[in-house]
Amino acid sequence: MQFRSKHLLLAAAAGTVTVPAWAQPRSAVSIESVPPGATVRDGAPTAPPLGQTPLRRQQLTRGPHHLLFDLPGYVPGALDVTVGASNPRPFSLALTQGGNVYVAADIDGAPIYLDGAQVGTTPGRINNVPPGAHIVELRMEGREPARETVNVTSGALATVNVTLRPRVAPTGTVRVVVSNPAGPVPTDLQVTLDGVPLAGMPPSSDAVQPGTHIVQVSASGFRSTRREVTVAAGQAQAVAIDLEAAAATTGSLRVIVPVAGAQAFLDGDGLALSGGRVDQPSVTPGQHTVRVTAPGRDAVVRDVVITAGQQRVLELADTDLPPAANRGVLRVTAPQNPEAEIFVDSQSVGHGRFERTNAPESDVVVLVRSPGFDDFTQRCHVAAIPPCEITAALHRTAQVGTLHIQALGLTNAMVYLNDEPQGRPLGDVPNVPAGAVRITVRADNYEPWIREVQVRPGDNAQVIMAAPRRIGPSDLDVARRRAAISTLGAAPLMRGDGALDVFAGFGGMPLELRATMGFVPYGTFRSFGNFAVDGGLAMRTRFDFYEFELRSRAGWRFASDLISAGVELRTYGAVGVRSSSGFGLAMQGNLSFHFNLGGDAQNAAQESSNASVGAFAISLHGGFEYNLDNPGRVNVSLSDSRGNWSLCDNRTADNGGYTGASCSVGGTMRGLAGLSLELGIFRHLTFVASGTLYLPFPDDVQYDSAGRFLGPGSNTTRRPETADFWNLSLPMNVRLGITYKF
Repeated sequence: MQFRSKHLLLAAAAGTVTVPAWAQPRSAVSIESVPPGATVRDGAPTAPPLGQTPLRRQQLTRGPHHLLFDLPGYVPGALDVTVGASNPRPFSLALTQGGNVYVAADIDGAPIYLDGAQVGTTPGRINNVPPGAHIVELRMEGREPARETVNVTSGALATVNVTLRPRVAPTGTVRVVVSNPAGPVPTDLQVTLDGVPLAGMPPSSDAVQPGTHIVQVSASGFRSTRREVTVAAGQAQAVAIDLEAAAATTGSLRVIVPVAGAQAFLDGDGLALSGGRVDQPSVTPGQHTVRVTAPGRDAVVRDVVITAGQQRVLELADTDLPPAANRGVLRVTAPQNPEAEIFVDSQSVGHGRFERTNAPESDVVVLVRSPGFDDFTQRCHVAAIPPCEITAALHRTAQVGTLHIQALGLTNAMVYLNDEPQGRPLGDVPNVPAGAVRITVRADNYEPWIREVQVRPGDNAQVIMAAPRRIGPSDLDVARRRAAISTLGAAPLMRGDGALDVFAGFGGMPLELRATMGFVPYGTFRSFGNFAVDGGLAMRTRFDFYEFELRSRAGWRFASDLISAGVELRTYGAVGVRSSSGFGLAMQGNLSFHFNLGGDAQNAAQESSNASVGAFAISLHGGFEYNLDNPGRVNVSLSDSRGNWSLCDNRTADNGGYTGASCSVGGTMRGLAGLSLELGIFRHLTFVASGTLYLPFPDDVQYDSAGRFLGPGSNTTRRPETADFWNLSLPMNVRLGITYKF
């Protein structure tokens, strides 16, 4: 123990003591991500996971940490944090939903590079790509590289489809500079390269294959000049030729070739053979080259010397043109699949490797096939230069299956596989990769239905029955609820429902406008049944007198919304142009019976042709109304025709002849009872008729012998309305109108 303490003291003095992880102090932290469910690792992608977010009271050593977050369908994220003794706030990271890129080309197996990093081969899919612009590049030996910029969107699939062009062999340039020491260059000057005329000034070509070529210059009155030129790739070669005047005399050449289809060339210039022979006059004296070709024969080259004034005869027999030797090279290898069978033009030629060095020059189709792998096919031109060399990179056959997903009553639900939308409703989903697949079915007003299944390879569809749980009202509930909308009855509107009313009245205000809106969401008070509360505004007018009203209803619906009962509270204020004003408060109970003439199922399916009629409702109501007329105690004159608008007079005593004194009126109360009928004439329109009877019935207004006002008799309830209303045998307010519900 003494020895160990001594060494610890020495190590501490040297500053080299390393505290083991188990001895370092730890603190509890919270780790979150948006969205939750991400796997969290500390330090490196290979580190064991800490768990999935949200993590609560996770113990970490104090100090800096590099947290890595991984969630399928999102771009992996990292967060550098420092854990202290106290960590009151959680460490949180918002993950970015990644996009996907599908890359295809006309050749399979081409390496794919995303922003410079190889991510697979064609055809291939790149998942969890950060949103934004990215560079996709395809590189393959013997092909020109292809590059495209693709914009990736969160949760979407971008497609890149390119064609890889064959790489063009590098070429060189030949320029021919011709001069005439004795004068100008002739206008009929002809310059050829391997027998092909060159154009331009000076004559030139920028697409000359590397190697040795023959430049021929000729013009009338000048000797034909032939030069060899060696061309290198990527370089320009200039050839300078001075024209030489032709000798005073020329020779001639006769070529005889008794072979069908033969062609002859003199210094690269074609000679027209006819009947197996050709005579070429005016040949410049000197050495020339004759080249003879024929189908299926090797070319024959002969040097001839032309003497001025003489004919040179070159005769070739059939045996002088030997059959063409097969010098084409074809090599096919499958390095990763030595058992793969190789076919050339549908003929099997071996397994793993095939080579032929004496193949005739032609185009062939090479097929490489191996069990469990996709077929490899490539077309190639067999020649000596360049040789046809094919390396077959076989890809394993993709194992896919088919899922048939059903959800009763949810034909418009969307299907997601591994959180990727399929872009189709329920039904067959083909080409699903074999193995574990997470299925998600989403629909409005339903919780997401999630299951993980094992997809079997093959064409037989696996049937998956999805049963999401409803979290909102059904279509049938909505149809019943909206069919039962009544603005004069006991059934209040639910939140999301509204109604507008226009009424014409008799016995009260001739015009009334109302608006109603529901306040309580569907199913909020489940213990109370179908309980709801609504409210609204109203304005009534006789065009020189106005009332403004606030009202609210509370009620329950029973028996599949066919019966409703509730209470209603209204408060209003009156403003007139004749110094008349007032305030009122009414409370009543409502009882309604609803009959859905259109049919709930048809309303739910929105079959307007069969469900145009909404609902037929009968409502009963009764209660009381308190009025505070002329609360400011303003004296109102009863003279002249103003008696018809008096708050004191319910009837005029002598048809306008009474001049009387002034009066003031306080608060009064009256009972009311009524009946309303509502008939849906279209889905959103309802015809309304209602009548309200006010109690007690009025009696005559009392006056003394001098014509002074004594009292209102037994009619103790007043409201600023016309005297005509009180002249009725039954003081009833009748209204007709239209309701628009939405």
